[in-house]
Amino acid sequence: MNPEQLRQTVRSKWLTYYQENRPWIVRLAIWSTYRGQRRPSSSFILGVLSALEPRLVDALPVIVELSNDPDRIISALGLNFNPDEELAKSDNPPLLTPEPRLLPPKPFVSNRAEEHAEDALERSQP
Repeated sequence: MNPEQLRQTVRSKWLTYYQENRPWIVRLAIWSTYRGQRRPSSSFILGVLSALEPRLVDALPVIVELSNDPDRIISALGLNFNPDEELAKSDNPPLLTPEPRLLPPKPFVSNRAEEHAEDALERSQP
């Protein structure tokens, strides 16, 4: 496995994933700053990439033996950058995605036993 090729692959997959999921990622409380770069937390990025890139999953045990610091791993993979700034520099500008739709509020479900008790009470009174 060529380390530079892995870096390019994970960079591309991370930016694509971030671009497609940006509306909800920016709202998460996962943002941190490492060496002057604001980006999602290393653990979040590693979690996403472990699902997207099987070669990284194969390499992570060896990488973690060398360093168990997630920030250093992200730096070594060439991912210590603000994804919004990187997307703005690329040939593919960020997708214009609508604001995420929120789930509708949970419908009100009354306590049927209380309703029946009130109905019975009203019927029993003259």
